[in-house]
Amino acid sequence: MSADPLAVLAAAAAEWGAPLDAAALARLRSYLLEVQAKNAQTNLTSDAAWEPLVLKHAADGVFAAAVLRRELAARGAPLRPRILDLGAGGGFIGFALKIAWPEAEVTLMEAVERKFRFLNAAAAGLGLSGLRLVLRRAGSGPPRSRYESGFDAVVERALAPLPEALPLAMELLSPRGIFAAFQSDEPAPPAPALAKALAGAGARVLKSFPYRRPREERQRFLVVFAREEE
Repeated sequence: MSADPLAVLAAAAAEWGAPLDAAALARLRSYLLEVQAKNAQTNLTSDAAWEPLVLKHAADGVFAAAVLRRELAARGAPLRPRILDLGAGGGFIGFALKIAWPEAEVTLMEAVERKFRFLNAAAAGLGLSGLRLVLRRAGSGPPRSRYESGFDAVVERALAPLPEALPLAMELLSPRGIFAAFQSDEPAPPAPALAKALAGAGARVLKSFPYRRPREERQRFLVVFAREEE
């Protein structure tokens, strides 16, 4: 019998530098079970089976926690950094990141109301402090409060093509903030559309972090961007 996907994720998380203790694994289990239950009523994801929920969706959020924790510390960010999950969807990245990194202040921004309602219910059920929800479409206007700008990091997965997501994310960062985008391929050297977006946003590729999800052979990338003038 194959190992429990949560145990497999815990082993990968330890290798990545974002260890998950028993309490964290219990919170992840609770959240992902909520996703499964709600998905039977309204579409949150096409990957509703337990293994992809854990080893695809939650794994990406845990890997982001490991990378951002190291990178933000190296950049002198606060001990409780403010991180935005841009276009949160079902909340996989934001919830997993928060669970793996409890000290972080995590905001999930989502424009679809039915998904936003689910995120609110899931957050209330887990009782995580320092987790905020915002019903908003990125780029739809100026920030309405301090909770919608000045982030130490913005993370995005499958919101939009990278040349479109980049300027949206860069506008939400603090002066030394970083933007982390999940990519199937490494954008180096940047394609013309991305190069144009980088120039327009005054941004540059800071680092690219290759990784493999548990039980997956394909290499993926978390690409981190910063402002050009740094």
